[in-house]
Amino acid sequence: MVDNPQRRTAMVALFIALLAGIMIFVPELVGIDGFEGGFAISLFSLFILIMAIITAAIYLSFANKVEKILRGEGILAHWIYPTDYWMDYAKKEYTTEKSEKKGLFLIVTGFALFFGILFWVLDPEAGFYVFLMMIALIGIVAFAWRFSAWHTYHQNMTGPKEVYITKNAIYLNQRLYTWQTVLTSFDEATQENNQGLPLIVFRYTAATRAGPQTYITRVPIPKGQEETAKKIVKAINQEN
Repeated sequence: MVDNPQRRTAMVALFIALLAGIMIFVPELVGIDGFEGGFAISLFSLFILIMAIITAAIYLSFANKVEKILRGEGILAHWIYPTDYWMDYAKKEYTTEKSEKKGLFLIVTGFALFFGILFWVLDPEAGFYVFLMMIALIGIVAFAWRFSAWHTYHQNMTGPKEVYITKNAIYLNQRLYTWQTVLTSFDEATQENNQGLPLIVFRYTAATRAGPQTYITRVPIPKGQEETAKKIVKAINQEN
């Protein structure tokens, strides 16, 4: 069987949904009074059940898309990279991703320090605790910034070093990127260069709680595949 991480995630979510569904009835079965925590346990379990079912549905959809890609349906290109070429891409991608997310980190840091100091000045006693919370927020954001970039780098260094490209999705190193989802729109595909490494760069925007968020996926172009890459970019831009 072909490895499909998306299906594994969906199965885990379904297992969690099963456990949460059972937990809804546990307080009544073991005699926990509703007003002594039983209702809270059941309500929390119901929330987990709903979230797990939604997660499972999303990842089952992703898993089906991956299986179609691996069967060769709608493939524009399937590239397998030499190890040294892929390592060069992974290192440059790591540097670029850290640089891109550094801007967001600095913005969050600036706002957090501004409001933390402002509250401290206006109310020295209570404001001091607000300032400490802002410092903690900066630490959390810094960790998330560094860890997410490192995690992607680690996956790139240990994955299968290949990509499948279709008109509405990319399956890169066993990670699915798609703009054919609810509240997501495709922006453009372009050919670019990152420190001497030719790339196809895909940009798409998704609605989030914080507003529209643009995502970027960079796919290295193997040597000798530049003309094929041009055709891919043209086909995807026309399709979307």
